[in-house]
Amino acid sequence: MLGTVSSYAQSSYKEGDLIKNFDAAVILNSTVKAGSFNDLKKEITIIDFFGTWCGPCIKALPILDRIQKEYSSHVAVVLLSVEKEAQLKKFIASRKDFAFPVIADAGNSISNLFQPPSYPYTVVVSSENRIIAITEAETITDKKIIEWLANKAVSQNNSSLQDTSEPKTDIMATAAADNNPVTQLSAAFIYAAKTGNDISGIEKKLQALGFDDLKGSLKSDHEKKAFWINIYNGYTQLLLKKDATIYKKRNKFFKAKQINIAGKKFSLDEIEHDFLRRSKIKWSLGYLNKLFPSKTAKSLRVDHIDYRIHFALNCGAKSCPPIAFYDPANLESQLESATRAYLTSEATYDAENNSLQLPAIMGWFRRDFKGKKNMLLLVKKHPIVPAEKNPSISFKKYDWNLYLNNYKN
Repeated sequence: MLGTVSSYAQSSYKEGDLIKNFDAAVILNSTVKAGSFNDLKKEITIIDFFGTWCGPCIKALPILDRIQKEYSSHVAVVLLSVEKEAQLKKFIASRKDFAFPVIADAGNSISNLFQPPSYPYTVVVSSENRIIAITEAETITDKKIIEWLANKAVSQNNSSLQDTSEPKTDIMATAAADNNPVTQLSAAFIYAAKTGNDISGIEKKLQALGFDDLKGSLKSDHEKKAFWINIYNGYTQLLLKKDATIYKKRNKFFKAKQINIAGKKFSLDEIEHDFLRRSKIKWSLGYLNKLFPSKTAKSLRVDHIDYRIHFALNCGAKSCPPIAFYDPANLESQLESATRAYLTSEATYDAENNSLQLPAIMGWFRRDFKGKKNMLLLVKKHPIVPAEKNPSISFKKYDWNLYLNNYKN
């Protein structure tokens, strides 16, 4: 632990301050060998004042490593040390898979700007070079990362001159407002699936959940739907990106128990038909329930079937709806938006022949929609068919061609 340092002519940076872009003459373990802070930063940059002699600093490295991997598209981690270059090179060489750029500040020119009173000392900086937190690396959690990125997203949205007639849903902003750690974990999961960040840490957290904790956190239908839709869509993308050939045997793919959550293994079919469709038999047009649903299904399934899930679940095919992020607080507006968007693009009304073609999924699960009469009311609501018309209804063929990364902007 470093003791209190001597005072400097200028006062040290505080939370809320804008920092100047400082030069970094020696940058180790990076493609940028010399430059400035701006060459290293991202939306959020974590500057960790580090010493090879500092036990807590070394102990925090796995935490920083996970953060850097899971949020690599948006977060940069930079170590800064006042030690000599030779000592730092020796330390880096002794560490397996050491992935951080290290600024060698042997002359203390950068440290003098921040004046860390003791080590560990970590400064979190926005892309505008404003200090948003002064903390210690070991205290940085996913929730804090999400909140910092959310504040950044909100700032960008507020300054945007784009049309605001359609509500903007940002994964990080909405996740930060969610106080349920389990549904928030599903937010981080779908975010990592979308960005291609390392997802192993999040998977471990999902696996490590206690079953009673999972069940207790998913009390309302809104929480259950948001969580399971995110998990279904995220795992479908990850599994198919890992091995697209498994899609050739789709029935086997959807039935396979390959999703490990809370000590249990689930299939995509279980998530869709047991949890989200309340133990419906898959190919029964929605009319038949399972006679003997499992105890697990009973404890995790929704109380009421919501036909709108069919406009939110993405099974990897070209005819699937685009993937969006769902959270309990905004679920109603999100599902309404998904319904409107999918029907507008997929339902086809022929005014001359007064005929209506609906997406195949509405035919497969017609009881979920309460029959053709209610389907017609639904398309009139959006509106796709004039209110006074009563067209004949048929269902389109489903395009099963693989189509990944179909994320809604």
